[in-house]
Amino acid sequence: MSVVILGAGRRGTRLARHLIEEKKSVIMIDWDNERCSQIMSKLDLMAICGSATDISVLEEAGAKEAEAIIAVTDSDEVNLVACGIAASNYPQTKTIAAIRGISYLGKEAEDRGGRILGIDHIVNPEEEAAKRIAGIIKSGLFSDVIRFDEADFILFTSTVQKGSMFEGKSLIEIKKTLGGQYVIIGARRDKTVFSPSGETILLAGDELAIMAVDDESESIFSSFRGENSSIRLKKAFIVGGTRIAKYLLRMMGKKLQERMVLIDKDSEVCSSFAEEFPYILVLNDSITDEEVWEDERLHNADLMISVTENDELNIITASYAKKVGTKKSIALLKTNPNYMQFATTLDIDVPISTTSSTVDTIMKHLRGEGVKTLHSTFDGEMEVYEYVLSPTFRLNGKKLMETNFRGKCILAGVKRSGGESFVPDGNYTFRPNDTVLVSCVHENYDFVMEMFGEH
Repeated sequence: MSVVILGAGRRGTRLARHLIEEKKSVIMIDWDNERCSQIMSKLDLMAICGSATDISVLEEAGAKEAEAIIAVTDSDEVNLVACGIAASNYPQTKTIAAIRGISYLGKEAEDRGGRILGIDHIVNPEEEAAKRIAGIIKSGLFSDVIRFDEADFILFTSTVQKGSMFEGKSLIEIKKTLGGQYVIIGARRDKTVFSPSGETILLAGDELAIMAVDDESESIFSSFRGENSSIRLKKAFIVGGTRIAKYLLRMMGKKLQERMVLIDKDSEVCSSFAEEFPYILVLNDSITDEEVWEDERLHNADLMISVTENDELNIITASYAKKVGTKKSIALLKTNPNYMQFATTLDIDVPISTTSSTVDTIMKHLRGEGVKTLHSTFDGEMEVYEYVLSPTFRLNGKKLMETNFRGKCILAGVKRSGGESFVPDGNYTFRPNDTVLVSCVHENYDFVMEMFGEH
């Protein structure tokens, strides 16, 4: 089956790369002839130069027989119209549209779960980025962590340092020494990603992906990272009165909002925020004005979150904040995900890519309705699925020790319905309504889908 992607930009390119690795046939549509040529030179796909809203172009791309049509152009209107046309003409084809300004579609659309014009799924890139930032704040770790709200687990990465307590030790030895509710779900060594076993010996330079129960995450994070990233958040600054800032503030309760200060140079934007969020302090100033840093004592802040529309300004602001004494900083990267590596060299604690968070959500929808959430790490080479087990799940009543995953995936975490979260051992018994976290390297996704997906 083929997948048609509308838009050969950063999101379309990353999606295409994922799908090609899964042996999918990908057809890209973009209005820019140069973009089409570039994408075909980089990836094994077919690109058609034309309008995504032209049904004849969709027909040429094989939209009628496609598994899915995904609209990720830079235009909300094009994405909406193109998927609307596809949904009405090819009802058997799954449609997914990335739309930033979903609010203009009205409250009724939100009440319908975002289903508009027959489109199966609408993904809001800015809301997805805000969710990621909110999860980091909620975790209390203020680092590059991913939080699974339903299962009460966090996912983070760490690198084995030369001479550390982990170098030269097997995972079994480390578990005996460290203890706690965690599991190392993946490792990257010399650019190769794999799922380790208990006998795996860690080497200096190995990058590890670690799942930990939320309640124990602080101590486990500190053990692997060699740092205490947890701080008591008393005052935080948000730079940029953008839609992402609004989504983020809406996800906070009153107590947390009272610790937030928003800075924006546009007086109308400030008035809008002050009206909607009466518990936050709003400052009508430019973050590039040195007096603002002195007058507001930004160096004493616990957290700086820069979410303007300008990637470069976000990087500079977050980096400078750390240099003058701000404890932690987060920078939004909207237009250039290649800045991710660069940002970390500037002491920015968390660079947030809207591309990564959007692609994760789109891939979740492609995986099927049974996937509650999906997050990736190691540049998309490892995936973690969150499932709620249905009453008809084939393994219900069986113990984990009786299940053969053939080394293709790891059951990383479980939360009982209405109960505790824990890392399962061999005696764990699958039960309906359990929330489970399953990790695998990207190439084994089909095994996980066959084992845990809805049938």
